[in-house]
Amino acid sequence: MDEAAARQQVLQRWWDLPKRARRDVHRLSRTGRRHPDQDVAWTAWRWAEVALPPGSPEPGRLRNLVSAAGFWLAIAAGLDGAGAHDPPVPHWLNRRRARRILRAGPPVS
Repeated sequence: MDEAAARQQVLQRWWDLPKRARRDVHRLSRTGRRHPDQDVAWTAWRWAEVALPPGSPEPGRLRNLVSAAGFWLAIAAGLDGAGAHDPPVPHWLNRRRARRILRAGPPVS
């Protein structure tokens, strides 16, 4: 299996998790904790490694603000091709969520 297919498989496993489990992962990561279910915690950890690969720069506050403004302007102008009812998750938000998950450390027993 090549690297792109492996990354796609990790992303698919993340999106196959129930929405509530993904929301719990994000909520717990804000407080520096991992999800209590080991399978969900490992899936989140692998997703975070794909979303924020080692060595990638962590954007600063100004870059996040500019990125967020551009994201919402693109939705308002209809440039992203998606409807306002189902907007895509912005990349800056994924990086921030991934950074929180990685800071909590790998889910080892």
